Amino acid sequence: MRERLFVGVLLVLTALFCWALGWIAWGFARAGTALGWGFALAICALLVLTVWVTWREVLFGLAAARLGRAYRTDTAPVSPQADASADPRAHFEAARAEVEGTGEGDWRSWYRLGLAYDALRDRRHARESVRRAIELERAGR
Repeated sequence: MRERLFVGVLLVLTALFCWALGWIAWGFARAGTALGWGFALAICALLVLTVWVTWREVLFGLAAARLGRAYRTDTAPVSPQADASADPRAHFEAARAEVEGTGEGDWRSWYRLGLAYDALRDRRHARESVRRAIELERAGR
């Protein structure tokens, strides 16, 4: 619930940012000069980029959360104490071996690899692995 509230606050802040950008662009456009119109177009490009990036991230978050729910129901529950005391490097090696062993076609293996990357604080590779898991799960539907 806390994460959803945080995302909601970020979306409201993004909407306020877009409104402010639109207001600034309108002010430049009202100036009527070529420079004003140029600034207005550049600010509108920033506005479009902001909306696109926000939309992509929200969709990624929703899809990752959906996979997380499906993953938790498909796998045996692990106690938090056992999971916290385990070596993240060992989890990573096991997850990577599983991805290589399954022929890279199982979304659960990729999701597990994303969790292992996240435990190692490698966010870029974690996101790539989860994106791959999302693609595989969608293809399997």
